[in-house]
Amino acid sequence: MKKLSLLLLLIPLLLLSGCKDKGIKDISVTSVRLISISPEGFSGVSALIEVGIHNPTIGFEVTNVTGVAKYKGQEALAVHADQLMVPAHSDALYRIPLQGNIAEGFNPLRLLGLLGKKSNYDDVTFSVFVRVAARGGIGKNIEILDIPLSSLLTQPETENDEITTTK
Repeated sequence: MKKLSLLLLLIPLLLLSGCKDKGIKDISVTSVRLISISPEGFSGVSALIEVGIHNPTIGFEVTNVTGVAKYKGQEALAVHADQLMVPAHSDALYRIPLQGNIAEGFNPLRLLGLLGKKSNYDDVTFSVFVRVAARGGIGKNIEILDIPLSSLLTQPETENDEITTTK
């Protein structure tokens, strides 16, 4: 029994020491692109975004995905998405469907104005709240607040990247 418990203690240490060159901090979001957006009734919105993720380490899952868009400081849109599974040692583009609701008191015609060719994304900020965890293991809640939308919407390099669609 002592040998088994010693082995169970050594396995995680060996796994962690083998990953020291490529740590969790090396995981990065390489791109975010809005693919489509469409109204659903008078207060709902569905959208499809494409997110590039570089993951040189272990597989993980992203859950409890929610976001809030603000227009000139006023809450405009609240969105959520299903969980996302990111395999180990991967570089991929993930197409993620979002469902959202326009905030009460916000004029939905302002959102339509943002979709035009002369739109200015500098007035729109986005906050993201997610939980990232090793598959079935411990995790961490992450909050990224008030990201300018203009800095989020980049064109990904799709030449060698795999595109994955989430459910």
